[in-house]
Amino acid sequence: RQIAEGNATMSAWAKSVRTFLGRYLLEEHGGYKSATCTVHMAVDVEKSKGDPDRNVAIKIMNEPEQFKHELELRLRSLSLLKSGDDIEKDMNRFDGKHVVPLLRYHEEEYEGEYYQCLVMLKGERNLDEIIRYEGIAGSDINAIIFFAVDMAQALQHLHSREQHKVIHGDFKPRNIVQINGDYKLIDFDASVAIGHEMTGKFSSGYLPPEVAQVIFRVKESLRYLQQHQKELQKKYQEAVANGYYGDNERAELKVVDGKIKQTGENEKPRIVKRRKVDNLEHIEPPSASASEDKSVADVKIDIWSYGVVMYQMLTGQDLFNCDGDDNLKDDQEQGNLTNWEDIADDKLDLVLKDCIDPRGLQDSAKELLRQCLSTKDKRPESFSNLLNDSSFLNRKDHQLQEMKREQREGMQGINEGVQEVMVKFDSMDKKLDDALVVLSEMQSKLKTVSKTVSKILVNSDAPKLLCFVPTK
Repeated sequence: RQIAEGNATMSAWAKSVRTFLGRYLLEEHGGYKSATCTVHMAVDVEKSKGDPDRNVAIKIMNEPEQFKHELELRLRSLSLLKSGDDIEKDMNRFDGKHVVPLLRYHEEEYEGEYYQCLVMLKGERNLDEIIRYEGIAGSDINAIIFFAVDMAQALQHLHSREQHKVIHGDFKPRNIVQINGDYKLIDFDASVAIGHEMTGKFSSGYLPPEVAQVIFRVKESLRYLQQHQKELQKKYQEAVANGYYGDNERAELKVVDGKIKQTGENEKPRIVKRRKVDNLEHIEPPSASASEDKSVADVKIDIWSYGVVMYQMLTGQDLFNCDGDDNLKDDQEQGNLTNWEDIADDKLDLVLKDCIDPRGLQDSAKELLRQCLSTKDKRPESFSNLLNDSSFLNRKDHQLQEMKREQREGMQGINEGVQEVMVKFDSMDKKLDDALVVLSEMQSKLKTVSKTVSKILVNSDAPKLLCFVPTK
């Protein structure tokens, strides 16, 4: 009754029931979970029906450092904002045409749990879903070109910001969503400024060979130590027992292909590093220099990732076998990537193979893949160069421009129609609310009349049932 009578406090309470953070009504479907975050689709009950910011995606992050990193990278300043505040569009660092803007963030405790999450507009679907389920990849040439140009421009936008040039660092289909017909980027927890050290967050299925070599070399070195430590200690003990190490001043041990060998008398001894391990001297395996164990952010990293995604779009196939988190599935695939030189002809043969009318674009599409999926020294220096030099991307195609215009106008018409319907629903809701108030008042008056009549008739012999009959 108090809700019907317009009690604002009661209305707010009713809307917040069974919501997340007292504000978001989570949808049962459409979300996903990864190793670093959980994403839910939701309705913001504090926004009225028809508000374009009502349908949202909530990214709940597991690691505080990644949450802080993405928040600071996306926004111009945090000093004037606090948890739950609406973020004005000009507070977002990147253009909303290319990047899904943040609507707000939350860093607070709720029902005994502490949450750090980012709230942004809900996408209609991501590119991974489009590739796998909509039959566009490898066949719909107009849609492929539309995507190729849109995303090349989006990445160029990130790389060319005057005050904050960054790479995306995790460019892949799951991080590209479609909103009102346009493709936009999400997930910036792996992004860093150009020239800075890369973060530890990545999807190895979309990493370039030069970065993969660093990552997998470090992993291989650790695996080497774990697997061979006991073996090396055993061989060293045998060497000491046989007199190969210690009193012989002219002999020295060295490690060759994982085996301990003794130098000859005429051979210059190799200086080896030694440290005490369980009261035994341990010979260190060869290791890379400190600088070689780090990857520095470079635009060519995004250009490679763009090439991997374009291969999926142009063929409908994956370049590498990956797991559910977009990481390389096994050691064989890791070897294929780290030893990569150029894309093989048998893979290029799949380009636009199922396209009914490729319009003679197979060769230019293959050349685009060769440029992007090459070794670092052969890759283009920037997306500006790629957009200007690639005949697949640099097209003054009237049909493409017309298709983009029609698509945007169509989506705009749909949105306007939806908003008109929502306005009508809001009007109907108001009328129903008004009617409910009137009925509530009538019910209250009838109860008062009933009590009065009951008092009058309680001691009389008149009938206890009183009927009200309309005059007409």
